[in-house]
Amino acid sequence: MTDQLITVLTFTHPNDLIFIRGRLEAEGIECFVQGELTSQIRPFMSNAFGGIELQVKENDLEKAVEILKEYGYVQDSDLQAPTGMFTSFDKTTAKFPLISKLPFWLRLLLVVLVLTALLMGFIYCMVWLTLNG
Repeated sequence: MTDQLITVLTFTHPNDLIFIRGRLEAEGIECFVQGELTSQIRPFMSNAFGGIELQVKENDLEKAVEILKEYGYVQDSDLQAPTGMFTSFDKTTAKFPLISKLPFWLRLLLVVLVLTALLMGFIYCMVWLTLNG
């Protein structure tokens, strides 16, 4: 196991995570929060930016999940591994050194922008060749 941060819960409002974060820290689990300040500045945009993510180190994940189950914040059905296109995208883009530390939504936006730029460049070249060829 590594010290990689794993998101255990996502919230819309910062006050929702106060009790849970306090409980985990009281049990000796170091917690990290992503997106809390963004949600305080732009409260109605919180979900657009991925919400407020409560993260723990991978080493503490098992203990954190047990505590969250004990207090009813996580059910066994919530812990099933997600499947699908976004999971594959997340695993694939996490391997690239320059973007691996970025949050999922930012990696997705970056890839969409790059693909859009490539497509627009291709269309521009085809139009230029058609008009000048």
